Amino acid sequence: MTPNRLRPTAIALALLPALAACASGAAAPPPSGPAPAGPPIAAALEAIFNDTMFAGAFWGVDVRSQATGEILYQRNPGKMLVPASNMKLVTAAAALEALGPEYRYRTAISATGPIANGELRGDLVVVGSGDPTISAQFGGDTRAVFRAWADSLRARGVTRVTGRVVGDDNAFDDVPLGAGWAWDDVNDYYSAEISALELNEGIVGIRVRPGASPGAPAVVALDPPTAYVPVRVRATTGAPGSAPRIDAARESQGPGIIVSGQLASDTTAVTTEVAVRNNTAYFATVLRETLVAAGIAVRGEAVDVDSLPPVLARTDTLFVHRSPPMPEILAAFLKPSQNQIGEMLLKTLGRELRGTGTARAGIEVVDSLGRTWDLPQRRLSQADGSGLSRYNLVAPEFLVALLRHMEQSPNRDVFVASLPIAGVDGTLASRMRGTPLQGNVRAKTGTVSNVRSLSGYMTTAAGEPIVFSIIVNHHTLTARDADRLAEAALLRIHAMPRNR
Repeated sequence: MTPNRLRPTAIALALLPALAACASGAAAPPPSGPAPAGPPIAAALEAIFNDTMFAGAFWGVDVRSQATGEILYQRNPGKMLVPASNMKLVTAAAALEALGPEYRYRTAISATGPIANGELRGDLVVVGSGDPTISAQFGGDTRAVFRAWADSLRARGVTRVTGRVVGDDNAFDDVPLGAGWAWDDVNDYYSAEISALELNEGIVGIRVRPGASPGAPAVVALDPPTAYVPVRVRATTGAPGSAPRIDAARESQGPGIIVSGQLASDTTAVTTEVAVRNNTAYFATVLRETLVAAGIAVRGEAVDVDSLPPVLARTDTLFVHRSPPMPEILAAFLKPSQNQIGEMLLKTLGRELRGTGTARAGIEVVDSLGRTWDLPQRRLSQADGSGLSRYNLVAPEFLVALLRHMEQSPNRDVFVASLPIAGVDGTLASRMRGTPLQGNVRAKTGTVSNVRSLSGYMTTAAGEPIVFSIIVNHHTLTARDADRLAEAALLRIHAMPRNR
């Protein structure tokens, strides 16, 4: 029988009698292990996490007073669990503390030859540093930055480029995916490739609309429009009222995609996104196309520097593009849980502090910072910057210690402002609405198959600041089922009196 799904407020009300009984010493549901010692709130939370629907799952929970560090409740706090996107908390904290809130990425636009009589006599070379902000998320238009670059070239008298547009991505290694990323995710936007030259977070938008009549091919447009991604259209136009069935996937090799399925003739349009192969070539191609559209002729092709001889001709920097500062980057990273930004931040840590733009070097920086901050040792095993990898392992007590460190950091306001707010924005926009948690909980969500996590900050009704980490592994229910318990626990914590 399918269990009844209750709203968070209803769950909390339904649980109150049982919670009160637990607090007064009445019988509680049979626990899976000994209940932890502590104040009455611990017994109440133990009853919640003993929900029999999750009897086969494994919870890791750590709840503490932010002000005093007092442990209010723990369940397997030191056990290493797959954190999903709660790993982003680690990457964000390290990037903010090590690079600073004023940090900006620099992308150099250079030339291998002189400018004379309107001609750039040589190649136009774009040297990336891992800027994740050249995208629609930041500019509102994928090509906005490229149009500004065209204006800058014209201001320098350039109307023609005799050579190529070269993308130099050597600030990072050429490993395009995180360690342990699933092969069956590689088409999807959240598993897009990583490069030191990244356009639109590694994806191309696809808009599909019906053809002129049933049976006609569907019409496909790309955002940004580019010849780099050839499209094979197998999707057709269906009868009015028919259900849409549109699938877009990469071809087995190369940058092409196949759009298949059916779209009803009375449907306006559907949109989707696909990850692009070789972001550097994608970046250089769309830049070349944007320059040409802006009236700057380019004789050569767009190329990835890796396809050229090891040594290019000497380049002279024409101008430098600077990204938005770190606070804007972190908000775009944590609030929507954007994976590619996490990987680029991790490699940036490696490049800036270890001299090599690799994930491994970035992880070394994170480990070093953890020791400096006196975080629990051997409670973090990091594989990527985003949490998409199942190789990541972290203990709830590590995340709580990290959150407590950031609460006391000079960068505290930037970090907290980057987190999703319950019922307001980011991945928590639709959660906890209409409850005392709305606008109160600031926390990072996390989801991969059979994993759900939530770690962050809240304030009780009595005004006490709380820091918490709640992770469940090995569950076979829905993410909403896991959220039901986590939110019931947070509601109970919110109602906790100051005098416990």
